[in-house]
Amino acid sequence: MLILSSLKILCTWGVIAITLIGIGSIVLQLYSKKNSLLDSFWMGLAVSVAVLEFWNIAFPVTFSITLFFFCVGILGLLLNRSSLRNGLSAMWQGSLWLPLIGIAFTSLLAIRSCGPCQYYDTGLYGASSVRWIQTYPVVPGIANLHGRLGFNSSVFLCLAALGQGVWKGLGFHLFTGLTLTAMWFTLLPACARVVRRAATSPADWFYTILAVPAFFWTIRSRIVGTQTDEPATVVSLIATGILFEQLCQEQEGDLRKIHTSRLVLVATLFSLAVTFKLSTVVFALIAWCLAFRLIWLLGQCAHQQTKYSFVALALSTLILVPWGARGIILSGYPFFPGTIFGLPVAWKIPLSAARWYALGVQSWGRIPDVPYRDTRGLHWLGEWFHDALRNRPSFQMPLAITLAGLVVGLTHRFRGKPHPACPWLLVLFPSIIGIIFWFAASPDLRFAQFAIWTTAAAVGTWGIVSLDLGLRRSHTSLVLAALVLSSIWCLFSFGWNEPLLVLRGVQQPPPLPKPALIIRNTFSGLAVYVPTGGQQCWDAPLPCTPYFDPSLRLRNTSSLRYGFISEGRAPEFRIY
Repeated sequence: MLILSSLKILCTWGVIAITLIGIGSIVLQLYSKKNSLLDSFWMGLAVSVAVLEFWNIAFPVTFSITLFFFCVGILGLLLNRSSLRNGLSAMWQGSLWLPLIGIAFTSLLAIRSCGPCQYYDTGLYGASSVRWIQTYPVVPGIANLHGRLGFNSSVFLCLAALGQGVWKGLGFHLFTGLTLTAMWFTLLPACARVVRRAATSPADWFYTILAVPAFFWTIRSRIVGTQTDEPATVVSLIATGILFEQLCQEQEGDLRKIHTSRLVLVATLFSLAVTFKLSTVVFALIAWCLAFRLIWLLGQCAHQQTKYSFVALALSTLILVPWGARGIILSGYPFFPGTIFGLPVAWKIPLSAARWYALGVQSWGRIPDVPYRDTRGLHWLGEWFHDALRNRPSFQMPLAITLAGLVVGLTHRFRGKPHPACPWLLVLFPSIIGIIFWFAASPDLRFAQFAIWTTAAAVGTWGIVSLDLGLRRSHTSLVLAALVLSSIWCLFSFGWNEPLLVLRGVQQPPPLPKPALIIRNTFSGLAVYVPTGGQQCWDAPLPCTPYFDPSLRLRNTSSLRYGFISEGRAPEFRIY
């Protein structure tokens, strides 16, 4: 039964991929005539998210919008069938074993996606967020009910759209595995070129290094649930990889090979990453500026500069503006739990509560599950570093790769040996600044995997290229062996067998747990469901919150759809 369930997920992913490729091909054909299937997939995802953001402002996300996407996707396939057919034939570059490896990774992800949901944040607020989206248009002031419902991630919109039809209530089994599968389809051709010693640019090494964390996420990361970190990281790394590729063409001096249309996709994906996870904002903003700069500088004429610049701005605006509007409706703040640019709307969450959530996020990133007062100052650094140093895939390996690349690159440069011009090292600018911002804001390692691994892959590539050029021979076998050992080192750390153990006895994707609840009434008489143990609502009826606020009331007593107001800070909102 587990195999049959995984085949069901594979078929569903196939339908989703076809739909997104069709949607993306329609958009890409508006300004570019030659596009790959992967570019169409990612553009389709970005455009679909923008449509969902606009849609949910006025309507709940139901089967009708999912059916609309499918119809548009099929239309796109029919309109662009010839170019898509050519893209499919060229995708694997004539390799026989490469599709088999891709199928193997995809099948493994499908099997793992059948497992139970053990992701804590799904029960805390993710499942509730999806349920609200499927039941109502975006609800004003819902953060007054439960502050984390104001964490505005477009991943929840995707999960709501996927959780329809036969997947009703089960959409959380689909999305993270799908994004990782799409990432592998980008990485594997580059890895194959490196293995065959046919690498044509440093970008192949950049993608090959990224295969280390991708392998760990595929085997061990939790992919069932309402994760926002993994999808945001995947989108950020895909966008950075495309930007890296285009900068490699600049290094070779043939600007004609730079595809300005792909830079438009880069700008679009960085905007999408911000809507998936707010912690990407600094990294994505700076990287977006780099992509836009290239679009403007590399246009072959003034008309082309204007055309591509307008398309990049328009697509980014269509993604970010409705996302910001949803944030204001949810909490009164466009970047909640950040309190900047808050608007004086009636449903605005009290400033004291908003600050409590912001401080809670910062405190959690420093030392989880301790009061805020214990994470002030700098005394938390010792415990944080001790925990981080034990984390193999998120700290040990990227740090080791970065240091190795840095030592090799600097050694060859200072010894006066030949060294390449590396304009692609510009990607370090957003990644390093992104790491600094992350460390100051909330230094939980999972919040910055996109910046950490961009740094490791870029510096590691620099070291590899410098070594090969300085010694005038290839060290492919040695480097690949080191990367394989790194992957094994990450994989077989503590708890390596847990992803396999949770699949025992699973026959089909299980639904979310049903928590034990009690009903508590606010001063206004509003009945609210509250978990009797712990802080997880899981698949509870609406409205449910683990943080009961007696001052909570409805803006309009006729329906939950009109939202909530809180007259003061709840007792649970004390800042410790």
